[in-house]
Amino acid sequence: MEAFWVIFEQLVAFFLMLLIGYVAARTKITTREFLDRLATLIMKLLLPIMIFANMMNGTSRAQLAEDVPALFLAMGIYGALIVIFALLGKVLRLPKDRAQIFQGVFVFGNVGFIGLPLMISVSPAHGAIYSALVSIVDQSLFWTYGLYLTTPSGQQASFSWRNFINPAVCGIALALALLLADVQVPPVLENGLLRIGSATTPLSLIYMGGLICYCNWTPVLRQKELYVGIAVKMLLFPLLFFAVASHFVANSDMTHTLTIVAGLPTMVAIAMFAQSTRKEGDYALGIVLATTMASLLTLSVVSYLIY
Repeated sequence: MEAFWVIFEQLVAFFLMLLIGYVAARTKITTREFLDRLATLIMKLLLPIMIFANMMNGTSRAQLAEDVPALFLAMGIYGALIVIFALLGKVLRLPKDRAQIFQGVFVFGNVGFIGLPLMISVSPAHGAIYSALVSIVDQSLFWTYGLYLTTPSGQQASFSWRNFINPAVCGIALALALLLADVQVPPVLENGLLRIGSATTPLSLIYMGGLICYCNWTPVLRQKELYVGIAVKMLLFPLLFFAVASHFVANSDMTHTLTIVAGLPTMVAIAMFAQSTRKEGDYALGIVLATTMASLLTLSVVSYLIY
């Protein structure tokens, strides 16, 4: 029950950050242009620093080896979600482009902005490593299958290996290389990077709160598939995953933490992809915002039931 209250306090803080972002945009303290620049700062600088610093924080090569099973659990999560939401798109009879975006927004969770701080809060010793191992699966699929899902019908997805050379992936790769080499970052540098990285989640939620004000996202609230997706991805699936994983994996810390990952709201970048290709961009963004707000309730429910 103690872990539930830790998660609940984090979620309340997330809500306050969203509210501050909304109020700032509503009162014109922040503009849409400012939010666009803020998104660039977060994605290209703050997020990779946060990932790198938290991975290196008190972590050893032995601990990394101990946590490798989380990689396979993550593969199971993403594989199952891909199948489930491909089938749901057909059952709901969504048009092809919308069905693919529907699948994308409920497969790819917000591991970086929301997942990482939650994982660290419930598993201080292992959360950052879990996050990095999940991100290996997440980023590999995002820059391949995610690219395919956000490419409009009639166009060919322009896959390039250069997509993997981005700040977030580089931060993960550098941390993994140092951990495998058993190299430790000097404490004074590590502490400085941790402080800088700690700004990532507040700023990202302030950014999303601002988008609530500036974007026309409310039409998605009238789409029945939104509520089906939230019920399946953010409530039923994580509870089913927990029941199955707990049966096969003895490490309860790992199964509890990965269950939170299974129920995360939509990744912001999937909406950015959809908007850049003009494939259901507003629809994707609406689901990002709706699932982020819904997660304040669903993650509370899931954490209450599993802890």
